[in-house]
Amino acid sequence: MLLENLAFPEVEAYLKEKNVILIPVGSVEQHSPYGLIGTDFIAAECIARETGKRMGIMVAPTLAYGISPHHMAFSGSATLMPETLILVVGDIVKSFLSHGFRRIFFINGHGGNVNSIETGLQRLKADNYPGIFGMISWYDYPEMVDIGRELFDGKEGSHATPSEVAVTRCLRPKEFGTKATIELEIEKPEHHWPLSAEEMRQFFPDGRMGSAPWLATESKGKMVIERSVDALEKKLRKIIAMPLADSSKVQK
Repeated sequence: MLLENLAFPEVEAYLKEKNVILIPVGSVEQHSPYGLIGTDFIAAECIARETGKRMGIMVAPTLAYGISPHHMAFSGSATLMPETLILVVGDIVKSFLSHGFRRIFFINGHGGNVNSIETGLQRLKADNYPGIFGMISWYDYPEMVDIGRELFDGKEGSHATPSEVAVTRCLRPKEFGTKATIELEIEKPEHHWPLSAEEMRQFFPDGRMGSAPWLATESKGKMVIERSVDALEKKLRKIIAMPLADSSKVQK
């Protein structure tokens, strides 16, 4: 059930029955010569939409841009500043709250977004906005660590990973005809964090971070998607079952 395809009376009808909405969020950043610049938002969007379809809950349009300053030495990357995403998260949540949504979850595809999204949600609670808000990264479950080991022989790494590249190979196979496929050495240089854009390019010249994206295949991508949707559904059902606080009983 995609919000972008509905008319407002359909949203009003939905809100009479449910108050849950998922918001996919990713980034626009390099994923090495092996992966798509849109990897993070493409994957988050797919997994949020598949989960929403399975659970019969609404999915908002995808927030494609995220926090990626350390990728800016690679052409095509774009970034928000952390304070920008904090404000965007707050504005989006307040908009949906005004219509009656009370369980609002960002389905995240990029590690660099985590602090800003969580800060945005914490600010809303500091201002006493009602509801259950959360951020869930589709790749951040024990199940996903397990499948990374199973499918990619411990060569997942931390950026331009075979898991995320496999997801996009499954979703957009025609786009990979021009992408790299050659196997290279997996290097894991000692480095500090965070990195500037120039430092990132110096330590990781082809954009990979300890990963082997050439191991990605369409069939493995399908398995990663299925495993992540299963895990996300399980987590969401548990959170959605939690009762909302009665605002009339909250002491001011």
